[in-house]
Amino acid sequence: MSTAPHLYIALLLAAVCAALPCVPAASAAEPSADKPARSATAARRTPQIRRAVFQRFDEVQRAADAGEHEKALGMLQALTKDFDDGRGLNSYERANLFYFEGFIEDARGKPDAAARAYLQVLKQPGLPAIMEANTRYSLAQLQVSLGQWKQATAMLGAWFAITEDPLPDAHALFARALYGQERHRDALKELDAAVAEARRRHLVPQESWYLLMRASAYAAGDLARTVTALEILAAQWPRKEYFLQLSAVYAEQGDPARRVAAMEAPWLAGWLVEEQDLLALAALYLDTGLPARAAALLDAEITAARISTTPEHLALLATAWERAQEPALAMPKLESAARLGNDGALWLRLAALQLANDAPVGAAASARAALALGDRTPGGARLMLGRALYAMGRLQEARDTFALAGMEPGESAAAAKWLRFLEGEIARKALL
Repeated sequence: MSTAPHLYIALLLAAVCAALPCVPAASAAEPSADKPARSATAARRTPQIRRAVFQRFDEVQRAADAGEHEKALGMLQALTKDFDDGRGLNSYERANLFYFEGFIEDARGKPDAAARAYLQVLKQPGLPAIMEANTRYSLAQLQVSLGQWKQATAMLGAWFAITEDPLPDAHALFARALYGQERHRDALKELDAAVAEARRRHLVPQESWYLLMRASAYAAGDLARTVTALEILAAQWPRKEYFLQLSAVYAEQGDPARRVAAMEAPWLAGWLVEEQDLLALAALYLDTGLPARAAALLDAEITAARISTTPEHLALLATAWERAQEPALAMPKLESAARLGNDGALWLRLAALQLANDAPVGAAASARAALALGDRTPGGARLMLGRALYAMGRLQEARDTFALAGMEPGESAAAAKWLRFLEGEIARKALL
């Protein structure tokens, strides 16, 4: 997260050779409450780093580069002690000591300790502008990682004030700090600045920026911007989750066509393999009046075993075929569901579908299968059998069945009507 010591050593060499005044660069950032305009800053004169101290820093760098963090910290402590507990070090030497300490603490996973060390750097007088800028930026990164949003905002504001032509990543980091404070619209402005600056430099905006843009826009209640961010994510970094999120936001916008298209795309790409996602797409097809697509999906995915073969899923497939006006395809799936689940309601539903499609023999068999379940037989099964028998022309059997149905709770009225009708039919046929 911090500037690496082997990069920063060039600054130390420059300070050893000649201590030159450093004037901070003019800020190109637009002034705001968080990034105030900076007035002209007086030149700073920085003390030299003595060669003996520089050599000690070089040894610390070697240990840090080798990953010997504990050794490097011990060497810094020894350096402090050797120079009279720090009183013998000048301000620039102390600044570099604390800078190394911050880098090493960060490298060994101690962000709190690293932040404290960087704060000590900033307390040193006569700090070169480039060192101040590097330290402020490194500290702001740590503060963001620690969730210290307000401190990070203030630190970055100060950094922008002394930095000319900031890189786009700095705007994105600032946006993270603002998002952490739930300042979502301010975060969006910084993200826009990051994207604009990246394009100005002919760089590709980062995926993480659009992720933060999506989150900020949605939290701000801006569905249009949320869609824009997700569309860019789905187009430039296509992933299943982006399409599913995009589909969900289209649903909130009341755009069913785009909702379907966004959820369908990952299935067509072969990314939609989880059962719950496949079932959700099938349900969406049904909800939006596309039953044939739902049936095709369910049939293919049940065959591929990505959707389990359960009575519920087979019944859903039958529903899709039925709504697609394909009863010949629906009936065998519904029969499989009824057999697998030994479900009276499914047998009765199958009987009704068979009867409606001129298959009374099958309807009678399905109704009898429902009646065979005894206590688990759904209401209306005997009436359905009677209707199937009537359709087969077996009037006397139908009459006897309706008579039995009339003795069952809740079916007496319907059974009585059928009985009256059948008695008339039987009498009429007798006269013939």
